[in-house]
Amino acid sequence: MNDIELLQYVHETAEMGIEGLNSLDGQVRDDSLRRVLSQQGAEYRQIADQAERLLRSLGDEPRDPGLLAKVSAEVMSTFKTLADPSASNIAEMVIQGNTMGATKSTRHLGDYAGGNREIRNLAERLLHTEEANAAQMKQFL
Repeated sequence: MNDIELLQYVHETAEMGIEGLNSLDGQVRDDSLRRVLSQQGAEYRQIADQAERLLRSLGDEPRDPGLLAKVSAEVMSTFKTLADPSASNIAEMVIQGNTMGATKSTRHLGDYAGGNREIRNLAERLLHTEEANAAQMKQFL
Protein backbone atom coordinates (compact mmCIF):
# COMPACT_ATOMS: atom_id res chain seq x y z
CA MET A 1 0.00 0.00 0.00
CA ASN A 2 1.43 3.38 -1.01
CA ASP A 3 0.92 6.91 0.38
CA ILE A 4 -2.10 7.78 -1.72
CA GLU A 5 -3.84 4.44 -1.13
CA LEU A 6 -3.46 4.78 2.63
CA LEU A 7 -4.63 8.39 2.58
CA GLN A 8 -7.66 7.46 0.45
CA TYR A 9 -8.49 4.73 2.95
CA VAL A 10 -8.16 7.14 5.89
CA HIS A 11 -10.31 9.76 4.16
CA GLU A 12 -13.05 7.33 3.12
CA THR A 13 -13.12 5.67 6.55
CA ALA A 14 -13.37 8.98 8.40
CA GLU A 15 -16.14 10.11 6.03
CA MET A 16 -18.01 6.84 6.64
CA GLY A 17 -17.60 7.38 10.37
CA ILE A 18 -19.21 10.79 9.99
CA GLU A 19 -22.00 9.35 7.82
CA GLY A 20 -22.65 6.53 10.27
CA LEU A 21 -22.83 8.83 13.27
CA ASN A 22 -25.02 11.30 11.38
CA SER A 23 -27.41 8.49 10.45
CA LEU A 24 -27.95 7.82 14.17
CA ASP A 25 -28.62 11.44 15.09
CA GLY A 26 -32.41 11.28 14.79
CA GLN A 27 -32.64 8.10 16.86
CA VAL A 28 -30.51 9.18 19.85
CA ARG A 29 -32.66 10.15 22.81
CA ASP A 30 -29.92 10.25 25.47
CA ASP A 31 -28.32 13.72 25.66
CA SER A 32 -25.06 12.38 27.05
CA LEU A 33 -24.76 9.86 24.20
CA ARG A 34 -25.63 12.58 21.69
CA ARG A 35 -22.76 14.76 23.00
CA VAL A 36 -20.27 11.89 22.84
CA LEU A 37 -21.32 10.99 19.28
CA SER A 38 -21.00 14.64 18.27
CA GLN A 39 -17.45 14.75 19.66
CA GLN A 40 -16.59 11.56 17.80
CA GLY A 41 -17.95 13.04 14.59
CA ALA A 42 -15.83 16.16 15.08
CA GLU A 43 -12.70 14.00 15.49
CA TYR A 44 -13.53 12.12 12.29
CA ARG A 45 -14.03 15.47 10.52
CA GLN A 46 -10.54 16.62 11.55
CA ILE A 47 -9.02 13.35 10.31
CA ALA A 48 -10.91 13.50 6.99
CA ASP A 49 -9.88 17.13 6.46
CA GLN A 50 -6.22 16.38 7.17
CA ALA A 51 -6.29 13.38 4.80
CA GLU A 52 -7.86 15.60 2.13
CA ARG A 53 -5.14 18.24 2.55
CA LEU A 54 -2.41 15.63 2.30
CA LEU A 55 -3.99 14.02 -0.76
CA ARG A 56 -4.23 17.37 -2.51
CA SER A 57 -0.60 18.15 -1.62
CA LEU A 58 0.32 14.92 -3.41
CA GLY A 59 -1.72 15.94 -6.47
CA ASP A 60 -4.64 13.60 -5.86
CA GLU A 61 -8.32 14.20 -5.17
CA PRO A 62 -10.02 12.58 -2.17
CA ARG A 63 -12.65 9.98 -2.94
CA ASP A 64 -15.82 9.92 -0.93
CA PRO A 65 -17.37 6.64 0.14
CA GLY A 66 -19.60 5.23 -2.56
CA LEU A 67 -23.29 6.00 -2.62
CA LEU A 68 -24.08 2.34 -1.99
CA ALA A 69 -21.98 2.33 1.19
CA LYS A 70 -23.66 5.50 2.43
CA VAL A 71 -27.17 4.26 1.71
CA SER A 72 -26.42 0.85 3.24
CA ALA A 73 -25.15 2.48 6.43
CA GLU A 74 -28.24 4.71 6.63
CA VAL A 75 -30.68 1.87 6.03
CA MET A 76 -28.92 -0.47 8.45
CA SER A 77 -28.82 2.18 11.19
CA THR A 78 -32.49 2.98 10.75
CA PHE A 79 -33.47 -0.68 10.66
CA LYS A 80 -31.46 -1.59 13.77
CA THR A 81 -32.75 1.37 15.80
CA LEU A 82 -36.41 0.99 14.83
CA ALA A 83 -36.69 -2.18 16.86
CA ASP A 84 -34.52 -0.89 19.71
CA PRO A 85 -33.64 2.84 19.90
CA SER A 86 -32.04 2.47 23.35
CA ALA A 87 -28.68 4.03 24.15
CA SER A 88 -27.22 0.58 24.76
CA ASN A 89 -28.26 -0.66 21.30
CA ILE A 90 -26.84 2.44 19.63
CA ALA A 91 -23.63 2.09 21.65
CA GLU A 92 -23.34 -1.54 20.57
CA MET A 93 -23.74 -0.54 16.92
CA VAL A 94 -21.02 2.10 17.28
CA ILE A 95 -18.72 -0.37 19.02
CA GLN A 96 -19.21 -2.92 16.23
CA GLY A 97 -18.50 -0.34 13.52
CA ASN A 98 -15.39 0.94 15.26
CA THR A 99 -14.10 -2.55 15.96
CA MET A 100 -14.40 -3.50 12.29
CA GLY A 101 -12.74 -0.22 11.33
CA ALA A 102 -9.89 -0.72 13.79
CA THR A 103 -9.24 -4.20 12.43
CA LYS A 104 -9.11 -2.90 8.87
CA SER A 105 -6.95 0.08 9.88
CA THR A 106 -4.48 -2.24 11.60
CA ARG A 107 -4.28 -4.37 8.47
CA HIS A 108 -3.70 -1.34 6.23
CA LEU A 109 -1.01 0.04 8.53
CA GLY A 110 0.72 -3.34 8.31
CA ASP A 111 0.51 -3.23 4.51
CA TYR A 112 1.77 0.34 4.25
CA ALA A 113 5.06 0.37 2.38
CA GLY A 114 5.53 4.14 2.35
CA GLY A 115 7.87 6.00 4.62
CA ASN A 116 5.95 9.23 5.04
CA ARG A 117 5.74 9.75 8.80
CA GLU A 118 2.89 12.29 8.58
CA ILE A 119 0.74 9.85 6.61
CA ARG A 120 1.51 6.97 8.97
CA ASN A 121 0.74 9.21 11.97
CA LEU A 122 -2.63 10.16 10.49
CA ALA A 123 -3.53 6.51 9.86
CA GLU A 124 -2.46 5.69 13.41
CA ARG A 125 -4.60 8.57 14.68
CA LEU A 126 -7.57 7.07 12.85
CA LEU A 127 -6.86 3.68 14.44
CA HIS A 128 -6.56 5.19 17.93
CA THR A 129 -9.77 7.16 17.36
CA GLU A 130 -11.65 4.00 16.38
CA GLU A 131 -10.35 2.19 19.46
CA ALA A 132 -11.15 5.13 21.76
CA ASN A 133 -14.64 5.51 20.28
CA ALA A 134 -15.43 1.86 20.97
CA ALA A 135 -14.11 2.14 24.53
CA GLN A 136 -16.09 5.32 25.12
CA MET A 137 -19.35 3.61 24.13
CA LYS A 138 -19.02 0.94 26.83
CA GLN A 139 -20.44 3.31 29.43
CA PHE A 140 -23.75 3.27 27.52
CA LEU A 141 -24.12 -0.52 27.39
